[in-house]
Amino acid sequence: MDAGRAQFGYFLDPRARADGRTVLDVGDAEVAPAAVAEALVVLYRAEEDLDQVTIAVGGRPIGACTRAWFARRSGEPLHRLGESDRAAQPGVSTRFELLRFACPQCDRRAVRLTYDDRDLPGCPEHGAMELRA
Repeated sequence: MDAGRAQFGYFLDPRARADGRTVLDVGDAEVAPAAVAEALVVLYRAEEDLDQVTIAVGGRPIGACTRAWFARRSGEPLHRLGESDRAAQPGVSTRFELLRFACPQCDRRAVRLTYDDRDLPGCPEHGAMELRA
């Protein structure tokens, strides 16, 4: 079994096909699963219409995590921040910020936990993706 699947297989919905529209690239298999879980919570809470995230390790997709699968496995309600009694404190998290990239020509997106100029995400059809605010 490959290291990425061994490390992050818990998040992968076996019925989901990794479509690659939104990719969370964790960098390498040494990233803690807790950091990936936290990134998925932040991502799903911030984007209500997002139903699935392809998880990649070192740029190579290993599978997909659907909103419903993740909510069941993690016990997270995945509401938007402030919608329940588990609301966040005001302000911006100091732990990490998701780095969002998008193809300027289509709807493909990538999310990373780290930034490396030497290895930026790319769209398989249109090339380099742009960092978005």
